[in-house]
Amino acid sequence: MNSKYLLIIILTAFVIVGLYHVFAVGRFNYPEYRLKEGQVAETEILAPFDFPILKSSEQLSVEQEESIQALPIPYQLSDEALFEAFSRLDEVWEVIYSHPDLLAGQLSHELAKAGFMIPEEALKFAGNPKQRDLLYEKLRGELNSLYNQGIYEDLEADSLSLWSFGEESRKSIDAFLSVNVARDTLAAAIPEAEGLILALSGDLIRANIMPNNELRAELSQRRLREIPQTEGVVLQNEVIIRKNSRVSQSDIDKLESLQAAFRNRNVGKSIFQQTLIALGMLIYFFTILLLTNYYSGVSGKEEKKHISDYLPVNLGFILLTLFAILANHVFSLNNLLIPFALTAIAAAILVSVDFGILYSVCSMLIISPFINWETFPPVIFVLSTISTLVLIKRQKTQHEYLTIWFYLVITTSSLNLALSLYKSDPINILFRNIGFSLISSAISIMGIIMVVPYYEKKWNRATKQTLLELLDFNHPLLKKLATSAVGTYHHSLIVGNLAERAAEAIGANPLLARVGSYYHDIGKIINTEIFTENNEESSDIHDEMTPDKSASLIKNHVLEGVTMARKYKIPQPVIDIITQHHGNSTIRYFHDQAEKMKLPMDSDTYKYPGPRPQSKEAALVMIADIVESTTKAKTITSEKDLEKIIDDTISRLIREGQFDEAPITMKDLAVIKESMMPVLGSIYRKRLDYPEENDKS
Repeated sequence: MNSKYLLIIILTAFVIVGLYHVFAVGRFNYPEYRLKEGQVAETEILAPFDFPILKSSEQLSVEQEESIQALPIPYQLSDEALFEAFSRLDEVWEVIYSHPDLLAGQLSHELAKAGFMIPEEALKFAGNPKQRDLLYEKLRGELNSLYNQGIYEDLEADSLSLWSFGEESRKSIDAFLSVNVARDTLAAAIPEAEGLILALSGDLIRANIMPNNELRAELSQRRLREIPQTEGVVLQNEVIIRKNSRVSQSDIDKLESLQAAFRNRNVGKSIFQQTLIALGMLIYFFTILLLTNYYSGVSGKEEKKHISDYLPVNLGFILLTLFAILANHVFSLNNLLIPFALTAIAAAILVSVDFGILYSVCSMLIISPFINWETFPPVIFVLSTISTLVLIKRQKTQHEYLTIWFYLVITTSSLNLALSLYKSDPINILFRNIGFSLISSAISIMGIIMVVPYYEKKWNRATKQTLLELLDFNHPLLKKLATSAVGTYHHSLIVGNLAERAAEAIGANPLLARVGSYYHDIGKIINTEIFTENNEESSDIHDEMTPDKSASLIKNHVLEGVTMARKYKIPQPVIDIITQHHGNSTIRYFHDQAEKMKLPMDSDTYKYPGPRPQSKEAALVMIADIVESTTKAKTITSEKDLEKIIDDTISRLIREGQFDEAPITMKDLAVIKESMMPVLGSIYRKRLDYPEENDKS
């Protein structure tokens, strides 16, 4: 295990432990109980000391709102209305005093210019100075009396809270005058000036009972401070939560009150305790990460040596941890909203279904501390994800994202139903949980759609879409093969037909087998003329070379093919087929020639570089390659000739041990023979002898 690999694991473990201490239990220096309403408590919690029960924020908010609504509006007698009335009265009398000799009609006209519409009948008193002065004093006196009593407008309450000099007096609304009553009262008190009063009523009589908003705000704050923050007391050793009981909102309130009491008492963990927690979690996370990375398939590939190739598996854990933190600690959402399946299914598509199953289990272990070690959400996460992965594997739907989402929805909904029946949840809780799971599944699939294509290209994976693109005959390599190595091109097409049919028969990947067949001999684009299928006179070229030189050129087509495939970014599984389609078999023709010439022999000189086929698809291409070449080189007169070629080819490869490292069985080899026969028969039908048809003719 190289140092870069371990470094990534250690750094990832430190990051997750850091997140744990910032957001989860480790962020507090005192005991913390992160239970949720409806959760089943796994342990019993006792009160370590007496502490008051704090009201919840919702309860306090309701009580505060009710208290404010119950607070009567404070009113006061405003001096501004009386001042305005006296000012308007003075303005009228100023006009009258300024024109003492004018007749009533002329005086009315002058008052109209000042904005007072007073009929001349109401101004008869103006010509008598004594009566004019007496009327002025009466009006001021009556106005002062009315405004001191209080005038209101548009008030429907039975009583008012009247404040004066910081003291409140509660008075019936009948103790005050409405605007209309005040006008009538003024007119009745001075009947000789009734016309004048009616003309000036809008200027002289206004409401002076006004709400005091500043005082109301002050009284509201005072009332809010008087609301008690607690309700009741929990005594020492009193049971707060019973084991295996369902947690209620009142239980949550008590736990939050206990934590507040811990804070007030400065109760906390010692530095030694905190260190032990950090160390324990570091070992816990490191073990999980080490296990997952070891089986990831990333670190095991020798060609992947850059440090960035070790990151995705670990970044997936960090991403899932962040999702758990957002759901559980930042937004306080239901944990079923965590898109758990995103990373596990992406890992299954990119690496293997078996690794995806391992990744899902390890992911559950990683996020459990962040969701307070809850039981039911992780069970739903793991079982639904693994069930989906099994369905994906059986139905071969790795890249059919809509189907994957359907599997995920069905499995999560079924598990939610099962656990709700077990817990006797009400129907609304069941539908709520199913809804959360639907959202989680949708987010997971959207994440998979973004993550998988990126890493497929980065890791050069042989996805269905990638393989279909490689089947396009306009691909640069296939075009080069078709134009510069025609014989090899046609040979590859036939090999593709044979390998694909055999792959379908034994349950291998038929698309990969066909693509691998098309590209297995692309190295023959280099030195095209030395290969018989491209040049019937290739033997003349080899006659001028030593056997070892010819063997070297022949086997170089494998290395040349790998170089060209990497240049054109062909997926690694296809490159593996190019590398393995000859295994480490001997180039027999030149080996035998060297023996006949009694030349110094190094057996490796006449062997392909290998390795032997490591997959079913590589083994199929090897068989199809040899069978097609042998069939083309021989005269075929009957189907028995074809059977003999296939039997001889498979027998020789078994003797040479070429299938020793491939996951292929003797039963598979028998099926391969049966599946290839119809393809070969259709290709070489004209060369076969059909006695029955000859007899009929």
